[in-house]
Amino acid sequence: MKMNKLAATILIILPVVSIAHAADYKIYGLAHVSVDHLDNDQSSGLNISSNSSRLGVQVSHEVESGLKVLAQIETLVRIEEGDTGSDYFDARDSYVGLQGRLGLIRIGYFDTPMKKVRSRTDFFGDKVGDARNIVAGGGVNLDKRFRNGIHYQSPVLHDMTFDLHYSSNDSTGSTAENEDDAISSSITYNAHGLILLLAYERQNQLADAQGAEVEAFKGLRVGARYKINDLWQVSALAQQTKDFRGGDRDAWGFGVSYKLNAYDISAQYYRSGNGDTPDSDANMLALGVERAFDKSLSVYAAIALTDNSEAASFNVSAGGHGKRLTITPAADPSAISVGAIYRF
Repeated sequence: MKMNKLAATILIILPVVSIAHAADYKIYGLAHVSVDHLDNDQSSGLNISSNSSRLGVQVSHEVESGLKVLAQIETLVRIEEGDTGSDYFDARDSYVGLQGRLGLIRIGYFDTPMKKVRSRTDFFGDKVGDARNIVAGGGVNLDKRFRNGIHYQSPVLHDMTFDLHYSSNDSTGSTAENEDDAISSSITYNAHGLILLLAYERQNQLADAQGAEVEAFKGLRVGARYKINDLWQVSALAQQTKDFRGGDRDAWGFGVSYKLNAYDISAQYYRSGNGDTPDSDANMLALGVERAFDKSLSVYAAIALTDNSEAASFNVSAGGHGKRLTITPAADPSAISVGAIYRF
């Protein structure tokens, strides 16, 4: 099996970490696979999908009282198709940082504060019906990892934290003018079972092939998740985007989850408004049930449907889900999925 440089680095670092007795480390992973029946409203088929399965190593080293060095190297693993060369592995959240009384600072490649608003309010993350089918559709991309990123997170003060994430250039290679730098920021309140999130992001763009300036992509998100009691949870997200390639567009959604013994029953609805093109709006509904055997293993079944207007081509199995079909304008895709998630 061939491995790319990121996977090889994980294997190289493990024996080094193991002899560093002052450091705490752990090897972790997640295997998430599913059997899906995907229908793009023209044809359909049975698919086997690996959904953001991953392998990583985390290190924490207290160098002095109140000051820790943190490091993580994580890779995506596409476990359903075997070795397909360099595509078998792909980079996920990887960084090195310092955490102390003044907060946390990290450098590397990892989720933005904007992306975490969606991940913390999405009841179907990495499954069919993932909220990114709608909020990251129509040319919008607010669910990304910044390349060349530096991130600061404040200490918790009055149940609130502040995050600021800057990319010197959100592309590979070096830069002389930082023309494609980016910034993502958020404020989070977390107390008494309630999480409230507000995020803003700006992604500056390089000039086009003719040398003309391209407007920066901009987005605003508001999210909330509330654990009402041991049985019920609700969530909601609203998003406003400007100057993305599909035009200015608003999207919103909400979800609910009910715990019935060892089962979690969830539903969520998301809608995207029109962009610059008329009749480019869409709606998505997802329903699911998940059975947790313990903290490591769970199995689930989910169904999702997307209703596209005449000029819309939003998906139903995009986002962190591994397999998807191509959607043509006005098609109404659907998916039925049975999956298992094992954490180690």
